Amino acid sequence: MADKTQLELEPYEIALIIGEEDEGMSVRIVAGTEMPEDAPELPAAAEIIVALATRLLKDPEFHDELVEWYYDQQDEDEDDEDEDDEDEAPTKLS
Repeated sequence: MADKTQLELEPYEIALIIGEEDEGMSVRIVAGTEMPEDAPELPAAAEIIVALATRLLKDPEFHDELVEWYYDQQDEDEDDEDEDDEDEAPTKLS
């Protein structure tokens, strides 16, 4: 068994922990504070985390879509940085 890493959350934070082992995925949700079971509704952050976890586990195509979206965002960010660098390039007057 590998060494564990400690994760400290603020009371208002909720973490989605995704693991991968032997080609399988595990998903855990950890909250900074325990939520009462009789609460009338979950906080918005908890609802989003539960929805993401559920979709990751039940929709096999979502993983691929999410990874593709992530790499598309990386490409867009790089393009934006390249445009900013061109805009900031000094101009030479003759």
